[in-house]
Amino acid sequence: MRINVLRQACCSADDQINRLDAVYEVDSKATMETLLGKICESDFLQYSSTHDRLSVEIDDRQVAEVFPSAPPVWMADVGPETPVKWLVGDRTLHFVFRLTDRYVDTSRSANLPQTTSIAVSAGEHSAYGVMGALAAFGFAWVALNTVLESYYLDDAEKWPISLLAALAGFIIGRTVHRSKTRL
Repeated sequence: MRINVLRQACCSADDQINRLDAVYEVDSKATMETLLGKICESDFLQYSSTHDRLSVEIDDRQVAEVFPSAPPVWMADVGPETPVKWLVGDRTLHFVFRLTDRYVDTSRSANLPQTTSIAVSAGEHSAYGVMGALAAFGFAWVALNTVLESYYLDDAEKWPISLLAALAGFIIGRTVHRSKTRL
């Protein structure tokens, strides 16, 4: 596989002296650990005293951070064993300097600042569920009293149908929230 790699210059002289793009050849069964190791060992990446960590990104999604003399720190949903063809494919791998910490996997990284929080609060999660439940209940109730009125359903039959719709809406709302919080 041919992997296109772009990197950000670490200083104004870097972009004039060194190349900012490269192509790496890896086996189709290669892992991200193999690819990053190959890139880091090739001296393609450049650092300075003020720019000492690069964010590894694919389509603006951070997958890892690399340092001049330390192993990569992987994001929570990406690991070193992730196949390159699944994660990168035919897209370009970007190495960008970031001044602020992104949320990294605490099991593989050094101590994070105490202000960093990657957990989703239970209140947020439930709020999406409640919003979904209310929307589904309202939609079901309106549909039963307008479009589906011709089925001659009485109130004793409409309530359980609306409550089932609310339950489905709650589940859908929580699922939507969970999918929005994952990268």
